[in-house]
Parts: sequence; structure tokens; C-alpha cells
Amino acid sequence: MAAKSSLPNAAHPTLRAEQRAATHEKLLEAAVQVLIEEGVARTTTLEVQKRAQASRGALLHHFPTRADLLSATVARLVQMNEQAVWYEVEAVSGMPDPIERTIRTLANAYAHPSFVAELELWAVARTDTALRESLREAERLARNSRDRVLARLFAPLADNPRTTLVSELTTEFIRGLALSTILRTDLAKREKLIREWIGVAQLMLNPPNRE
Repeated sequence: MAAKSSLPNAAHPTLRAEQRAATHEKLLEAAVQVLIEEGVARTTTLEVQKRAQASRGALLHHFPTRADLLSATVARLVQMNEQAVWYEVEAVSGMPDPIERTIRTLANAYAHPSFVAELELWAVARTDTALRESLREAERLARNSRDRVLARLFAPLADNPRTTLVSELTTEFIRGLALSTILRTDLAKREKLIREWIGVAQLMLNPPNRE
């Protein structure tokens, strides 16, 4: 009798790993979709399970708690946010002033749904201890990606000693603007505030000669 090949058995662990990875990806993609479309409150494990068409056991295997599920979306949101930034870079590429171009890029990018979804996670984590602890670790891992994007955006201004400060203040300003826009849709006021901040940043980086 011919000896049985061991290849099928050897392939089983690889196949199972691929299946687990596919299920994980399907669940994560569903979570991101629900989070962006419906918000944090409606991103429940049951809704994600339904969207992903996965079993309860599969969901709990990959994401034992809702906090684990929500924090896992951060890395994917960061990827989407970076794509939004480079999209907006192209949209304002014709602006000659690098300060205005960079601030406009960030302001426009933060209006994308993925940015708003991430900020919403931050806000909800204020009163959710488990989510807050999970998000802290997820955001720590995402920090290098954000720093890389900001460094590239502000690269034309890198020689100015105040660029780091302007970069940090701009990020905080844009985050606050994105959150306030959720409740207030006064686009004229939003535009005025962006123009004012561009003017302040220009003065910080190029103060007038007081001689």
C-alpha cells in the first residue's frame, strides 16, 4: 500500500491560519464600517457580528470585549486618515504658501468621516475605563504613523525653529474644530477660524522685523 502523503496534513495549519486571518479582517472591516456610518453607540458586538455574517464564537475569539473591538479599529482608521491627508494634499497643491497649504490640508482631512470617527472614540473613552485603556495602547502604536505624516506635511518649513510648535498647535486646533463642527454647521464661521489661524501661524513662523 502506498504511503499517504503528509502534505494535506501539513497544509491544514496554514489553511486554518488563513481562515482565522480572513475572519479577523471581516470583523474588523465591519466594525470600521459601523463606527463610521452609525457612531460609537451603535457599534455593538451584535451589530458587527451581523454585518460580518460571523458567529458569536468567532467574534469573541478575535475580540473578547467591545473595548477590544473598538480599539482595534484605530489602526485601520489611522490608515484611512492618512489616505485622506494625501488626497487633500493633491486638492490644495496649487496654493503657493506652504503654511496655508499645510493647514488647509489638515483642516480638510479632518472633515473626513474616518477622522471624526476616531475623535468620537476619544470622547466616549472619557467615561469608559476599559475603552480608555485599550485606546491608549492603540493610539500609542499609531503615534509613529501620525508623526511621520505631520513631518512630511511640515517638511517645507522644517528649517524654522518654531515649526514644531506650530505643527502641534495646528493639530490641536483642527481636532477641536472637527469636534465643534459635529454640532455646529456654520461653514462661514469655520472658514473664518481657519483663515485666522493661518494668519497666526504665519506670524509665528515669520514674525515682523521690529528693528
